[in-house]
Amino acid sequence: MTIRVSALYVYPIKSAAGTSVHEVALDAFGPVQDRHWMLVDAGDRFLSQREAGRLALLQPTLEGDGLLLACDGQERLRVARPLADAEARLVTVWDDTVPALDAGNDAAAWCSQAIGLPCRLVNMAPYAARPLAHKYAGPLESDGRYVSLNDGAPMLILGEGSLAELNNRLLAKGVAPVGVDRFRPNVLLSGTGDQEEDTWLQITIGDASIGVGTPCPRCVMTTVNQQTGMRASAKEDEAGGEPLRTIATYRREGGKAMFGMNATHAVPGVLRVGDVVTVVQTR
Repeated sequence: MTIRVSALYVYPIKSAAGTSVHEVALDAFGPVQDRHWMLVDAGDRFLSQREAGRLALLQPTLEGDGLLLACDGQERLRVARPLADAEARLVTVWDDTVPALDAGNDAAAWCSQAIGLPCRLVNMAPYAARPLAHKYAGPLESDGRYVSLNDGAPMLILGEGSLAELNNRLLAKGVAPVGVDRFRPNVLLSGTGDQEEDTWLQITIGDASIGVGTPCPRCVMTTVNQQTGMRASAKEDEAGGEPLRTIATYRREGGKAMFGMNATHAVPGVLRVGDVVTVVQTR
């Protein structure tokens, strides 16, 4: 069966809702404008759905270099990309410290109301240089490569076969299936078997050469309902802890539940829905 790109997603704000697109350009960092924005707490550390499930309900849309922010119950807000003289902050993304520019008080107030926690909206500074870890590049060269405010890899790839197998296991337990939005891939592929993408080391998508790095370790973010922003605990209902609990029963590595593959592109290019995927090298 031919493997193809079935969907593409861009996430302008780290951990907020994504946008489905028909095509996406790849720049030096990854999908253009993917996770170049982020919410931070009072200590300038990144916020995610781990702390604020309501981030799932914050819907950012790219408008040129800026954003249009939407959330139920609030008027939409247009936010311009901060200028060079905007307040600079050193923000923390996991173990990295990255320079970012503050988007201003109006954006901070709007986002704080949307997620129910005090926060600031920041944009990655144009002079930021957050190194790409080699483990995400597969066989590709990683020296001199940089990433945005993502968890570390320029993009995440997931096969529909893996999602189908997970949902079959959930249904067998009497748990409702989950959508792909629980896993936040940039590239969703049709025509794959369960965990097939885990076996790849290098692929091409259309004309783009992609190095497939490490599996993606999953956390409680996968248990957040992306339509409600709520996470049920295992004590509250039978679906609590799902789908993470089920993933851990058959896709566990080093004590972590793995789902989807981190990946890196060789050079800038364009990915399109319908592009054919060719496996160049397996593990």
